[in-house]
Amino acid sequence: MNRSAPQRNRQAGFSLIEVMVSILVLTIIMGAVFAQVNNVQKKTKVESLKLDLTQEGREFVDQFVRDIHMSGYPTSKLFQTTTTATTQSVALGLVLATPTEMRFEGDVYGDGNANATVYTVSYKYFAVDPDPNCPCVRRSVAPKDPAVNPVTGYPNPIYYTEVQNVIDPTGMAQVIFTYFQASGDPVDVGAGININTPAGLSTIQLIDAIKVNLNTRSLQFDPHTGQRTVVSSIAAIAELEN
Repeated sequence: MNRSAPQRNRQAGFSLIEVMVSILVLTIIMGAVFAQVNNVQKKTKVESLKLDLTQEGREFVDQFVRDIHMSGYPTSKLFQTTTTATTQSVALGLVLATPTEMRFEGDVYGDGNANATVYTVSYKYFAVDPDPNCPCVRRSVAPKDPAVNPVTGYPNPIYYTEVQNVIDPTGMAQVIFTYFQASGDPVDVGAGININTPAGLSTIQLIDAIKVNLNTRSLQFDPHTGQRTVVSSIAAIAELEN
């Protein structure tokens, strides 16, 4: 009697080639997924930095405008007794003006009375500094010392960074600080003027408003372009009220 041989299933599992192909496909898919996740994380980091620097710029503009509005206050006209500009309670207003630095005297903390303490305030662009966030614009505030020259008498002011990662204004259409007359016409300060010279004092007296213009660039690189991102342009005009 003939007995038929039992039929065996020749495909008991995946072959080695099929397993390798599956692993390869899975690796490609997972690689694409992780690449997208990495790009999203990079973009999120860049956008977060943009937001931080934009907020920093807005706070700087608010501070700058408040300071300029208090420049020259209080004046000698507020006092019944005779006072001079060399006293601590009288502010001279703008004393130095350059394309990258400005200095003035004023009651920037708003004491609001004729006995207020006057401060000397300086805004200055630093192109090179050990701080990795420079080029930057910094602000210095110190009580007025009536015994020193308002332009040259503060040799070691303490500066605090207000805006980081400022693009070097050299060769750009607009410098850091631009000065205007009441008519809106620009005031040419050249490389810089101050009240220690008759010509400088005469020119400073023409200035009625000051414009600050800053362009910032983040330290992070855009994951798509590979370039450092230009974050924002910060600009504001403040009038000298006093």
